[in-house]
Amino acid sequence: MGLSGVDLLKGTLTEVTLESKYLGTSEQIVIYTPYRYSPLYSYPVLYVQDGSDYLAMGRLASLLDQFATDKEIPDLIAVFLPVDKAQRSKRYHPNGSMHAAYTRFLAEEVVNYIDRHYSTNPLGSARTLIGDSLGGVVSLFTALTYPNTFGQVASQSGAFDDALCEMVENQAALAHLNVYLEIGLEETAVETSRGDLDLVHGNERMRDILLTKGITLAYRTFEGDHTWGYWQANLPLILRHLYAG
Repeated sequence: MGLSGVDLLKGTLTEVTLESKYLGTSEQIVIYTPYRYSPLYSYPVLYVQDGSDYLAMGRLASLLDQFATDKEIPDLIAVFLPVDKAQRSKRYHPNGSMHAAYTRFLAEEVVNYIDRHYSTNPLGSARTLIGDSLGGVVSLFTALTYPNTFGQVASQSGAFDDALCEMVENQAALAHLNVYLEIGLEETAVETSRGDLDLVHGNERMRDILLTKGITLAYRTFEGDHTWGYWQANLPLILRHLYAG
């Protein structure tokens, strides 16, 4: 039984293998379609970095089922993009050796596949990227690189440092983007492959830079650290902000 007192209307998870010419690899993606999915309607699409983590620890598919049951947000399609942890920095960090290939795979190959095989809203504003930590970084930078493809970004505890902030500072105006940043107030010394980072400072600086670009921005802090317990708990608020407004 769901929180609403009725059985959850469970969506469908479908695993698909894509042969990526940009990455030169076979890539698995998992596609969530809502219980009421119909080709007669067009749906917004949520593209999820660290897809396996958002399924297992974020419990995002179950949350979408709950929202569908309660009709709290419009039905949507979610595309979960798993990543090999050994390849994560190479793909997600803008200076990573596979970053350009990965973002091109996402923006061209994955989006094209979804748009061909599912009934989607074709507007960039209906495509959202979400990720945690370095997944928040790749979500933002993919949207900056492909501004006509993606219109919304949600970053949970994005691993932003001064170098990444300066890269965004050099971008042109980006008034079309809608960005949601959240950061835990205890994230002042987060251990990363780039050393310990003060992500509170990094997110505050990124917030200020994005505001100079004309971006529509929501910025939220929470009492907590760089762990999945907080990110999972915050997902309902993020989805309401992105889709129920």
